Amino acid sequence: MRNDQPQIFTRRRLTCLLATSAIIGLPFSTVRSGAVPLTLNEGEQPLPDSPLQTQTGQLLHLKKAAEQALLVNFWATWCGPCVVELPALETAALQLRERGVTVVLVNVDRGGADIAQPFLDQRQINTPLSAYDPDGEWARALKLRGLPTTLLIKQGLSGYRFHTGPAEWASPAVLDQVIAYLG
Repeated sequence: MRNDQPQIFTRRRLTCLLATSAIIGLPFSTVRSGAVPLTLNEGEQPLPDSPLQTQTGQLLHLKKAAEQALLVNFWATWCGPCVVELPALETAALQLRERGVTVVLVNVDRGGADIAQPFLDQRQINTPLSAYDPDGEWARALKLRGLPTTLLIKQGLSGYRFHTGPAEWASPAVLDQVIAYLG
């Protein structure tokens, strides 16, 4: 009988361990699978008028850029979730371009292009348009509360919504949600 007791105790511990692991891991599995939809909040702040410099040295004026719908992602090299979602934004940029949506990555590092562009080049992120907000002018004007923050701006600046936090930008569910809002 003594030989059975250690096996029962071990089985119970193993069952509890597996159940606990499943409960703890469930939220993380849904986020990684892209099953969690975007939380799109209504943009309340006016969109900035000031231009940002792009990776080509040109100035990006939001009013001119908004001739198309825009997905504008604010990120930084020191922001772990921002860096993780960059490849998905690269993929999304290719898919959204076909639907008339331009993806713009706005880096908020103080070093601007000198910091951000080599960082993107090293990771082979080159499809989205890159712009730089080293003084945080746009981030302050929009009262961003964290990074990454992504704006979905309707064509002609007729309205925008924003999502704070990382997202599975290349997942079909998220792309469908982006396209549904931007029209």
